Amino acid sequence: MSLAVHACRSLCSWHRTPRELDGLPLLACRGCGSQWIRSEGWTPIDHTGRIPDDVRAELRKR
Repeated sequence: MSLAVHACRSLCSWHRTPRELDGLPLLACRGCGSQWIRSEGWTPIDHTGRIPDDVRAELRKR
């Protein structure tokens, strides 16, 4: 399985999902459906420009 990546629509709202990818918690954007795991080289932000708490928790585990 690979990550879904879609263009941002200024609706970003990142949250943990019940799924995993490569043994890592999978986070997804409720706005566009993009997905993220902490091994990715980029950091998701919400539509407010803030890094969500679920993403921060994963970044601390890098």
